[in-house]
Amino acid sequence: MPTGGIATYVMHISRLLAEAGETVYVIAGLWGGTTRRQEESCGGRLIVHRIPVDEVIPGTGNRSQPDIARKEIIGLGKSPFWQQSFSWQAGLFTENLVREAEIDVIEAQEFQAPLYYFQLRRAIGLGPRRHPPCIVHLHTSSEFVVQSNDWDGGNPYWLTAKRLEDYSIAAADAWLCPSNFLARQVESEFSLEAGSVNVIHLPIGDNPLLQRTNQVWRNGTICYIGRLEPRKGVIEWVDAAVSLADKYPFAQFEFIGEDLDYSDGISVKQFVKRRIPSRMKPRFHFRDRHERTDLPGFLEKARIAVVPSRWENFPNTCVEAMCSGLPVIATRMGGMAEMITDNQTGWLSANSNADGLAEALVRALETPPTQLVEMGGQAALEIRKLCDNKVTVERHLQFRRQIAKQGVKRTNRIPVNLPWVKKPLSDESAHREAKNNSAKGLAVVIDALNEPRYLSKCMRRLEQQTRAPAMVIILVNSGPTDDDLKSVMQRARSIGYRICQVMDRSTSARKNIGIETVLAAGANPIAFVFLAPGDHLYPGYIEAVEPIFSHCPDVGLVSTWMQTVGDDNLFVAHPCPAFPYQHLKNETVPATAVRTEALLESGMFRIGLDFGFEQWDLVNAVLASDWIAITYPELLCEKTMSPGSALMGQTRMRRNILERFPDVVARDAKYLVQLLESRIFQINPIFRGNVGSPFKIIRPGDFFSLTLEQQIRVFRKVIRNPRSAINFMFWHAKNSIRRIGYRLLAMVSR
Repeated sequence: MPTGGIATYVMHISRLLAEAGETVYVIAGLWGGTTRRQEESCGGRLIVHRIPVDEVIPGTGNRSQPDIARKEIIGLGKSPFWQQSFSWQAGLFTENLVREAEIDVIEAQEFQAPLYYFQLRRAIGLGPRRHPPCIVHLHTSSEFVVQSNDWDGGNPYWLTAKRLEDYSIAAADAWLCPSNFLARQVESEFSLEAGSVNVIHLPIGDNPLLQRTNQVWRNGTICYIGRLEPRKGVIEWVDAAVSLADKYPFAQFEFIGEDLDYSDGISVKQFVKRRIPSRMKPRFHFRDRHERTDLPGFLEKARIAVVPSRWENFPNTCVEAMCSGLPVIATRMGGMAEMITDNQTGWLSANSNADGLAEALVRALETPPTQLVEMGGQAALEIRKLCDNKVTVERHLQFRRQIAKQGVKRTNRIPVNLPWVKKPLSDESAHREAKNNSAKGLAVVIDALNEPRYLSKCMRRLEQQTRAPAMVIILVNSGPTDDDLKSVMQRARSIGYRICQVMDRSTSARKNIGIETVLAAGANPIAFVFLAPGDHLYPGYIEAVEPIFSHCPDVGLVSTWMQTVGDDNLFVAHPCPAFPYQHLKNETVPATAVRTEALLESGMFRIGLDFGFEQWDLVNAVLASDWIAITYPELLCEKTMSPGSALMGQTRMRRNILERFPDVVARDAKYLVQLLESRIFQINPIFRGNVGSPFKIIRPGDFFSLTLEQQIRVFRKVIRNPRSAINFMFWHAKNSIRRIGYRLLAMVSR
């Protein structure tokens, strides 16, 4: 569970519900020096569980293979969006709690998607049989945070966070939000019916009314409390304050909050301090982060509070300041406008830029102390009325009872429409359903590729499956074979696998022959999985994957988590594959199962594509036909990296894949340009000399594949020619974006 506003809400509402007679379970992370994993209060009705993110929790999920469970936890913790390790652990723990306790409803915030794995596992038929409805509390979406901070939304961390949050919101059985401001935004973003997001303001909790002296009302500070973050408007606020500091020489500006990184190796505090003239610096006080219990001491010395955010939901800092008896300067970009009455309990700026804040600040500084006292008193009365604890908890109880009675609406199915599709969640027009209800079993096609050593292990893993495959076809080249491969083929025949000799054709043609051989034999598998010798399935793969196609008739393919075995030993755990992301990168693992119906409808594997690209193309075809793709959240396979197994970045192949579905690309063009621009600028500025150019840009993976001597030469070139290196990087990025943009526009105009 994150800190800040979310933690404050959970602290208040959980205690209020428990005091009202409800039994409340809170699942939080075991962070820092906290050692107590369970605490009870309110007569045993409030139970807090603190779960670790780096160890296997006994009794949760499928823990029959602790070594694999351990790999999953470590892998998620090392992923670009490492917070999903808490979502994974929390999801498994919640499943166990649902089995053991009488849980009526489950609530979690959308930020960092702590419900994602619980929802996904439920949708594909895993977890407890009881299905309490899931409420997603809209607090602070990563997408809005990134936009308001001018951060890179294509960064793997934020992009993964957005995707998991989008799923969690779309799969919720109900939505709750403290502000009308954010509720309407989410309804628009997800094309929800107007008013479908229930709005209940935050409770005031235990915030006291503070007493201030006349001296404070005359010369007290103007207090900002919150992280030093661009989204919070701290940059615009400092600019506004600086513009008026000479005119109001007695104004003192105070900042209490954690400092964050900004850019160019400096923090936000360092950045804003540079914007303050030296003569004014003594009047700007940066107090850094303090515990929540320290905040009343700062508010008690303030005469005005400020919430200058570029974007907010329903900030606790505004609630706390008003509860303490302060009028507040704020923007209208959030729930502050629902709390503050302009010129009566505070001052609302016309916009969130420095000029708008300066205009509001002038009005505040021109307000006499006696009027400030009256405004502060009125602010305390109005916020207590708006966020009254008793009224708030009664509304929460009524809402939860309604949702518990309503039951599950969405979490038992994979969402069809996520935000980029721009269709209401109630619109099932794109929903697919399999027609072949008699299909059973998983057919396996292995392309031997003349690699007997890896092939032997691949076959052993198939023999170890807890559920046997419907049929196994092994493709080998016709003609002479070496003794090792002959020995493996003899073993395959002895256990009932079929050997299919083919001429040395393309990968696509060989796989298609495997499909045709299975179907010609009279088999009716529900899905196929295609393996190379280096693809090794864990024993439970078929038993886990096959039932999903029966349980979810709209699912066209199932990918899984994967471990690579080689120099890098990567843990691969993509979100569920989907457009527009799938245009830029194949987000399925090699051992992906494809529904037979979807496979045949897509025309099987397209001829003319190089190794690795044929699967990417097939996945796109399945998605373009409105089948759903999922990533099964479990480590079920590994890939031994062998020669020829890497997908090389061939421009011709990528263009070929994009041009197959111009309408889909046109629909996603705006998002593709944004993602491409972000991806290009994420390339590390690491360069290698070549004949035609002083520098050649390479990716981090290429860099670490170089020898130590080559790496040293790279660094020397960058150090000696930093200006040329930087200029080349921007030249390369600009031209790459331009070329991609032209292609997208050409495809859109067709």
